[in-house]
Amino acid sequence: MLKLLVAVFTILTPSLAHSDDVASIKYLAVNGHTQIQATGGATASTPFAIASVGKTITSVALLRLADQGQIDLDAPARRYLPIGMTNALGGLDGVTVRHLLTMTSGLPDYLYDDYIDAALADPDTFQDAHVAVSFAYGDDTLFQPGTNFDYSNTNFVLAGIAAETATGRSYASVVTREVLQPAGMSDAFVFGSVPLPPDFPSGHEGDDHYRDYYQNTGFGDGGVIASAQDLANFYRALFVDRSLLSPAMMDALLRDPIGQGYGMGLEIDDMTIGHSGGDLGFSSDVRFDTKTGMIAIILAAQSDVDTDWASEMVNGQ
Repeated sequence: MLKLLVAVFTILTPSLAHSDDVASIKYLAVNGHTQIQATGGATASTPFAIASVGKTITSVALLRLADQGQIDLDAPARRYLPIGMTNALGGLDGVTVRHLLTMTSGLPDYLYDDYIDAALADPDTFQDAHVAVSFAYGDDTLFQPGTNFDYSNTNFVLAGIAAETATGRSYASVVTREVLQPAGMSDAFVFGSVPLPPDFPSGHEGDDHYRDYYQNTGFGDGGVIASAQDLANFYRALFVDRSLLSPAMMDALLRDPIGQGYGMGLEIDDMTIGHSGGDLGFSSDVRFDTKTGMIAIILAAQSDVDTDWASEMVNGQ
């Protein structure tokens, strides 16, 4: 372990590139030590769109609601969804909240070019969870619920709507109360719930048009903006301090029901857990080694960045 630490610290000599470079950060924490490599003026507290990394946050929020008796993981998902939406998705027969969170519902994905183009052209109209889900209407289900796995963003948009129905509060309010505040994620928020802060990385590869997208409503599939420090705090609270979930809910989070390396909004690989993400103008990945407690985070204000660095760090490569 000592040899690994020396190698890691040698690789991650802190640096700050010119301000016109793409904002990015590599954040590594192990044994109480933190090392950061940043470009484009980014720091550990710079907020980035974390995309699908936020699915873990959504899952933890719903698991906390389940622990409080506000939502039943094994109840039909349609209990928490508008009847019109349920009917348009084929009735959701046999689909439970648990199936949504484990990507085992068989529901088709809404997040393709048609939706992205519409959301960019008119974010005020299309950046709404109910409208977004409508882009999956009419598509065939992929399999019977609970029999297979398919990564579909529709699942987590529905999970966010289910949280709103169960609590009578917005998705942003639920996530803030149940996860961001108790985890000490002071720079984090659901986009659309507050104005973008001045240090939010500007534009998308030079195009400020994409900022409109991040000033509208974020969904349960990836609507959180957070800093590297926020994510480190979240993973520590969740997996080191074990302060966010009860043992039963932690077991649910980490259980891989289909053997596809996926729990509830969480990628699971041997002793490494985490999630990657990509959204308009942003790439992200977080990995946590359950044996050593090492946390590796990479955030970049650029699409399609190679984020394998995080996995390589926790796997000692």
